[in-house]
Amino acid sequence: MPTLPLRAAALASLLPLAFTLGAAAADLPTRKGAPAAPAPAASVCTESEGIPTDAFGFTTGSDVAEQGSFGPSLTYGGAFGTRTGRSNGHGATLQGSFGLVPCLELGPYLQGAFTDARADGVSADSRAYGAGIEMKYRLLGRDVHGFGVTAVIDPSWSRTDPKTGGQFNSYNTGLRLFIDKTLVPGKLYAALNLSHDLTWTGPSPYGRSSTLTIAGALAWQLVENVYLSGELRHQRRYDTLGFSKEAGYATYAGPGLYWQATKQLALSAAYNVQVAGKAKGQPGDLDLTNFSQHLVKVKAAYSF
Repeated sequence: MPTLPLRAAALASLLPLAFTLGAAAADLPTRKGAPAAPAPAASVCTESEGIPTDAFGFTTGSDVAEQGSFGPSLTYGGAFGTRTGRSNGHGATLQGSFGLVPCLELGPYLQGAFTDARADGVSADSRAYGAGIEMKYRLLGRDVHGFGVTAVIDPSWSRTDPKTGGQFNSYNTGLRLFIDKTLVPGKLYAALNLSHDLTWTGPSPYGRSSTLTIAGALAWQLVENVYLSGELRHQRRYDTLGFSKEAGYATYAGPGLYWQATKQLALSAAYNVQVAGKAKGQPGDLDLTNFSQHLVKVKAAYSF
């Protein structure tokens, strides 16, 4: 059986997408025109200007899928760099997003990952697979309230198979708020994310941990359908489900690029590097015990 630090290292490396209307005048001056149709009531579920949810890099915008729409996406995630030895993590997530009713989006997904790692001269390679469902509900809209707010619940399960030990399960529940705002219409946008991930890691008795993330980003539309972003994210890891027993923290910064290649296809990429951090009981100015040094995200999304 692998030691707990090797299991934690393997797990950390793994855990770590137009309205038109017309009017016709009466054909005779003496005939009364038809009563004007009342303007549609403003709704938190629709916006006069949409903001791509993936235009902010790792940070996410607040828009949700329209009712009746469906779109698959494939995301690659890479995590590299640890304090001792090596840790190169690669993961992929295949997700479908459904707009079932107004303001509600359901996104079931499958995920797989593998890690090429070595710590203290011992191999910590591992494989993992799992599934989850992201449930998003729009609370506030930009047209109505000046900014958009979406609440998210994201429960998931994964099974990790370390090369040197037996399999074990992990269960995660993410609680999130996605907030965004138009700063300059057609040009500049801002987003803020608040997340708290609660994780149970086996084998029994299950270890409990949590990660708090606060992220902010700006997205600038360089030309039509092309956005350049910059973001700053702060994460704190705890050895409980709450906010006690802090294990370490890390601050990331980096750029992102989003391209709406066609009406249906969108491509995005983002890179984050750890610029500050501290692991409890460890030397150095970065936390490379609980977090990776470099993070990469590449996503392709298609909508029908």
